[in-house]
Amino acid sequence: MTMRESLSFPVEKLFPPPAPVSVETGPVEAAPAVPDDRLFVEEDGAFRPLALANGPFDALHGGAIGGLMANAAEALAAERDLGTPIAAHIQFLRPLKSDHRLVVTAEVAQPGRRLTLVDAFIEADDGLRAEARFTFVRDAEAIRGLTPLPEGPVHDPETLADMEAPHRPPKRWFKDALDWRPAPDGTMWMRARVPLGLDAHVLPRVIAAADWSAGIGRPDGWDRPRAAGFPNPALTVNLWRRPVGDWIGLKPVSHWNAAGFGFAQATLSDTHGEIGAAAMPVILIPFPARPAP
Repeated sequence: MTMRESLSFPVEKLFPPPAPVSVETGPVEAAPAVPDDRLFVEEDGAFRPLALANGPFDALHGGAIGGLMANAAEALAAERDLGTPIAAHIQFLRPLKSDHRLVVTAEVAQPGRRLTLVDAFIEADDGLRAEARFTFVRDAEAIRGLTPLPEGPVHDPETLADMEAPHRPPKRWFKDALDWRPAPDGTMWMRARVPLGLDAHVLPRVIAAADWSAGIGRPDGWDRPRAAGFPNPALTVNLWRRPVGDWIGLKPVSHWNAAGFGFAQATLSDTHGEIGAAAMPVILIPFPARPAP
């Protein structure tokens, strides 16, 4: 069942059709080609969002925003040999729009011999819009008695069927940047269809999956939704090992309450097994009140 079939109110209120295009006479200059295989284009020291960076509503998707900051943090970590990323905490301070010019910076917040904290920021034309803190750690000598890292894959998402989007706005958005494979145990496997960052960076693909924890683990389902929206103002990811390969598995569960907020958490995996966990608060947006008959 699609969202359009299941909702009891006009879905156009959530996903309005595109405005009609006026037709003018006379010569028309061809518009410059817009890449359709990227989330952002870098221009003059800033990033311009493209269609795939959008969320389903009038703002950029958290997975795209978090990944942009993670790329800056991992680039700095690689330059200074800071080690493996083990944690990320992202705050979405104010909505970012498709017409914003995004300036991304990263800096070492707290250096250390093994553990280093890196902060990253996104500013738009009118100030700070998102910030994140990433934790990196350098490897130690092997500790005897602890479980070694997995040696081979135990999951094969390639054998699972593709999933079509349960709802689709009338334009491309961040969901179209990912390949989706649902597993019988409730895990949703995701793999990027477009570059999310440098191949050596692991956080962008983890964050791209983790930010769907509330959307996939929605406790009221899509059959009779009780909330019109559920944005997450923050996202936290903790990793106990470095992910292997392109696939990230997400097995979420959410808790909502009538006061209008809730919580989502998820187990994160790669094809070799569990890698960590994600958690996020959510703010529930009620449906508009219906007029009295």
